[in-house]
Amino acid sequence: MRRFAGACRWVWNRAIGEQQRLRAAGEKFSGYAAMCRWLTAWRNDPDTAWLSETPVQAQQQTLKRLEASYRRFFEGQGGYPRFRGRGQDAGLRFPKALDCKLDTDNQRLKPPKLGWVRMRQSQPVEGTVRNYTLTQERGRWFVSIQVEQPDVMPAAGLVPTLGIDFGVKLFAATTDGECVAPLNALKRQQKYLKRVQRSVSRKVKGSKNRRKSIDRLGRVHARIAAQRNDWLHKLTTRWANEHPVIAIEDLKVAAMSASAQGTASAPGKRVRQKAGLNRSILDQAWGEARRQLEYKTAARGGAVVPVEPAYTSQRCSACGHTAKENRPTQARFACEACGHSENADLNAAKNILAAGHAVWVARPEACGAEVRRARPVRGRRAAARKQEPAESSAAQAVAPAGIPVL
Repeated sequence: MRRFAGACRWVWNRAIGEQQRLRAAGEKFSGYAAMCRWLTAWRNDPDTAWLSETPVQAQQQTLKRLEASYRRFFEGQGGYPRFRGRGQDAGLRFPKALDCKLDTDNQRLKPPKLGWVRMRQSQPVEGTVRNYTLTQERGRWFVSIQVEQPDVMPAAGLVPTLGIDFGVKLFAATTDGECVAPLNALKRQQKYLKRVQRSVSRKVKGSKNRRKSIDRLGRVHARIAAQRNDWLHKLTTRWANEHPVIAIEDLKVAAMSASAQGTASAPGKRVRQKAGLNRSILDQAWGEARRQLEYKTAARGGAVVPVEPAYTSQRCSACGHTAKENRPTQARFACEACGHSENADLNAAKNILAAGHAVWVARPEACGAEVRRARPVRGRRAAARKQEPAESSAAQAVAPAGIPVL
């Protein structure tokens, strides 16, 4: 499989070289069909006849990915495709179910020109198999099986029933009263990780021992990522099974974890403290938790409702009074107006659920479907919207009884 993946990488690099040659000669870009003709010539060439030992389907899919990369570059959505070095293989993709046989009873797979290969099946394969993708990660091979399932119709009459407040000291607090302690997969192995990183820095650059140390460091990072991903999958699956519609904060993780180093003319303050906070934020993987919740709730006919996170931790869930003095400590909430007191994260989760109700009810077209953030309206559409009568705002819906509209 490593040899097959290396052949696909050679096809990728050779195709980029041909495209650059055509561009220097003033010719137009050659699409997927033309590159497939190049591939046929390369496989029939005696100097590169070893390409015929690799399944042609995987090489064709490599060219298809290269064409998509060029299209994104032409549209201004990405950079120019780069050559790939050794070890930068994208994997093997087989687009048809007949190209790769699957034996779920005996947990084995038969890719073209490889024979039967044992696998550890992590979950049942339900639906019509469409394609297979074999990828390598730090010496371990994984197979991703894409299946086609019947469309899930959005369930009618659903409303948000769970609000989740994400944090660092507590990974999540929910309106069900659940406080989820953080996994801190990176923090728990930070001492061992530093020792492995120190081992890499002590090796001579370009030596085989340094290459071995780098591979060892990569395996440590892969294990940390696998632990975090497994933990998140179990947690988000339980939430999605119990609550089809979930309200969460629309957190801007990239902005929250930005460096405070500043510039040479305007250096930042408390840079090391901010770096530690950034490491803790990224260790929680809030973005990955949201991604998993979005597709899992959609598969069950529900959705994730992102709400504005501003003042959710300072607003009283009982009376609605908002003030920073309501948070005397990081863990306790005490309203100055009505005297309501409880865990600060649980109070924030209730505010998020109430805001999710307001967003859900005010946008009935989103009920039962995926809720997406509205894009700003510009140009003629914006001018036409300004001229709409004020009566159009009368279509605003009212939240259910007991749920304040925030």
